[in-house]
Amino acid sequence: MDITATLANDLRVILRSATWLWPEVTLAVGLIVVLLTDLILRKKRSWLFVGMLLLTVLVSGYFLVQQWNLLSVDETLPRFLNTLVLDRLAIYLKVLFGLALFFVGLMSLRTRSGSQQVGFERLDQIGEYYIMLLGVTLGASLMVSTLHLLTIYLAIELVSLSSYVLANFNFDRRSAEASMKYVLYGSAASGLMLYGMSLLYGLTGTLLLTDASFTQGLSAASPVLSSIAIGLTLCGFLFKISAVPFHIWAPDIYEGAPTPVAAFFSIVPKIAGIGLLVRVIPLLFSATPEFPGEWLIGFIAMITMIAGNVAALHQNNAQRMLAYSSIAHSGFMLVGILVANNWGIYGILFYATVYLTMNLAAFWLIKLFEEHTGSRNIPDYRGLGLRLPLLGVAMLLVMAALTGLPPTAGFTAKLLVFSSLWDHYQQTQEPQLLLVLVVGLFNTVIPLFYYLKIPYYLFFKNAPEASESPVSSTPNYSSQFLGKIGTILLIIPLLVLFFKADWLLAIINKIISVL
Repeated sequence: MDITATLANDLRVILRSATWLWPEVTLAVGLIVVLLTDLILRKKRSWLFVGMLLLTVLVSGYFLVQQWNLLSVDETLPRFLNTLVLDRLAIYLKVLFGLALFFVGLMSLRTRSGSQQVGFERLDQIGEYYIMLLGVTLGASLMVSTLHLLTIYLAIELVSLSSYVLANFNFDRRSAEASMKYVLYGSAASGLMLYGMSLLYGLTGTLLLTDASFTQGLSAASPVLSSIAIGLTLCGFLFKISAVPFHIWAPDIYEGAPTPVAAFFSIVPKIAGIGLLVRVIPLLFSATPEFPGEWLIGFIAMITMIAGNVAALHQNNAQRMLAYSSIAHSGFMLVGILVANNWGIYGILFYATVYLTMNLAAFWLIKLFEEHTGSRNIPDYRGLGLRLPLLGVAMLLVMAALTGLPPTAGFTAKLLVFSSLWDHYQQTQEPQLLLVLVVGLFNTVIPLFYYLKIPYYLFFKNAPEASESPVSSTPNYSSQFLGKIGTILLIIPLLVLFFKADWLLAIINKIISVL
């Protein structure tokens, strides 16, 4: 076939597609501007880079709102010769990424606590830091906007490569070790995924998951071979959401990375991975009825919840504890993947939104406590709840939300996920769904024993003597003001979405499921 015969028409299609790519173009332009600014300026100022980052987020958000209003409810636009898709699901998830980037940018502002520098000690590296944040966000935006295997791989690699660099921004031995572990584990998962994708292409002759030949080729292939191909491909996706058995990288990376980076890792790549699974899982499993997909996802969800919660029980480092917590939350979100209907999508998207707010608030408060104590160890927070009542009460609410207790949106999120699972079980009567439900409910109790450890030290343990305190002075006034404002902004949704969950569900209702 002469490809030049359709070249002119393909170019016209690509040019028309480009008009719908303004949010991603904005992120790319912001990345380039930060890079040039970093090269030109000799004296670096973190507030300048944060300002450019926030401006990029706002402009990108404006284009996303415009796209949301232009798309009809049931409209899905194939872009760039089907390598990208645009629908309200992708737009909604991109908005979540923008919110995460906004708050992580604020969290990354340099602050001083006495003689100790809290933040990044190497000013000559600060430009690269914001470049990598934008790179991860751009990759995540592409991950949730494609059903093409090549684009999926490139988007995941963009997220991964930027993340490898971000993990080392503490510039110490532990941070370097965490970054190296991330590279090794990520490379292995990427290799397995790429091999699985190559098998899928060999079996079907196409890279587009929605192509009719993909379904036909996979259905006609050997069940063993198609199962191997799907299993290997899922390795890369499960690594991104830190699900068992691809979870072992998370604790070391979260502990070794700067607090804003750990917050970013816990949210953006994970939600991007969940969004990708929402699109891909139904297409892969429907094409291979012999593949025990529901059993596999259910089993992974159960052991991910159990492994994350049990391992978190013995942690005293706050960021390491939240790392295991994020693993458990991946298991809860995988529960929603089992429910192949719109009710399941409501649960997943509501949970992802609340999870973003909970984790941002948790890491935000940990950073504020770190500025007062110079430590991330939970026992060093003793007595801080009485000295800093706003932050102490906020942390209590955040831990209650992460546990899933009322009156917080964390309770509503878990209720929606398990309600959708129960509804699906009532319709199908499949025993594995009931088992997942029982294990999931059991795993809502375990977190009580480690989440409430932080409020226990904040309010029920005596404060250390001044001579024992790691940091004797407090952050400057502007830092305290920003910290309080950010805390309030992050806490409000956790309370509002418990009493008025229908506000968010009304927005999610406008997102047509791709299942």
